[in-house]
Amino acid sequence: MGNLLGAPITEKETHTGITKDGLDYGVSSMQGWRIHMEDAHILQPFLYAEEKIAPKENADGGAANTEENGHANPPSSKSKYERIDLPDHSLYAVFDGHGGTFAAEYSGLNLCRVLSRQPKFVLYAKHVKEQAKLEETSTAPIDPAVLATSNRKGMELLEAALRDAFIDLDKEILREVQNIGNEDANMSFGENDEADTSDPASSGHKKKSHPEPSDDEDSGTTAVVVMVTPQWIVCANAGDSRAVYSKDGNRAIPLSYDHKPDDEEEERRIKEAGGYVAGGRVEGDLAVSRGLGDFRFKNGDTVLGGAAGARGNATNNKANTNMLYPDDQKVSPVPDIIVQNRSREKDEFIIVACDGIWDVQTNYECTKMVADIFAEGESDLGLICEEVRLKVEVNFLYILRGGLCFIFSWSEH
Repeated sequence: MGNLLGAPITEKETHTGITKDGLDYGVSSMQGWRIHMEDAHILQPFLYAEEKIAPKENADGGAANTEENGHANPPSSKSKYERIDLPDHSLYAVFDGHGGTFAAEYSGLNLCRVLSRQPKFVLYAKHVKEQAKLEETSTAPIDPAVLATSNRKGMELLEAALRDAFIDLDKEILREVQNIGNEDANMSFGENDEADTSDPASSGHKKKSHPEPSDDEDSGTTAVVVMVTPQWIVCANAGDSRAVYSKDGNRAIPLSYDHKPDDEEEERRIKEAGGYVAGGRVEGDLAVSRGLGDFRFKNGDTVLGGAAGARGNATNNKANTNMLYPDDQKVSPVPDIIVQNRSREKDEFIIVACDGIWDVQTNYECTKMVADIFAEGESDLGLICEEVRLKVEVNFLYILRGGLCFIFSWSEH
């Protein structure tokens, strides 16, 4: 049956938990008809940034070694970082893989590390810390205009950090495929923290062997990432997995939009990069126009340039005018980002899932199904995930909810 099994594998993997600020989460996955489970996920109930500590100069004054192609080798001794905690921040992601398992698995294991070390994420963490200190020490109400300016700065830093993290994660995947390697690849995020680890998914993954690309593999993956902060719900998306949240009496609010090759803007980019769209697919092959991996549709030098070569970054001088920006490639790793303000009175729950559910249900139909299950009295998010997933035969599903008023209510805990 080609890429399908003779019968589906129906063994479920379900996890539930709660963050320190009262956000309940549940996730359920199943391999189904596919030969390999090509999806991965992240459940990260706490976040921090990591600022690199300047290394001491080598005794001979030498710089880090580089390869003949000019790309830096991973240092022989690991760099050291100082953590900057981000209270009441959490992250949830679904990676829907195709063409092999490596791109999705590597993304699930490494996104949080890559994000935490982005220079703009470090600046965001410092900004959050400074803003909290100002609010604590201020003896008078902060000028609303000053607060609005500060919030806007924080949002801009966070959005830029997420975009750069997607681009640098794409770079790391290619470096692994080319056997260059990456420093601290597959290191567990927050493994030394005092987080609740009673759930094996509390740090994002079960303990597993490190993923390795096969010789003939050119895998890729969609990526939909939802970060919950004290102020915002932030979604970064590349591909056709999707996030939607329910608020104010089951109003379905999209947190992402699908990236399809025959969308007008996507098709224009593909053609300008020298490609074409046939049958709704990139060059008759790939059904999504953004994502990680799928390097046959990308410029290798652009990918290995990482976020430093992205449009608008200060380190980018684009000396090679023939090299594309990351967001100009046939298949772009650069996500669209949507930010919604949190509302204590109106927020209800978030759903994050791979494309299978959205192929058969609209955003509203899915949120209504979940709302109806809540209304029937079911409160176990793991069971709700399983019920919804089985009803629509989807491989992967998240539901996030905090008590009665999503995220904000601790009365039930």
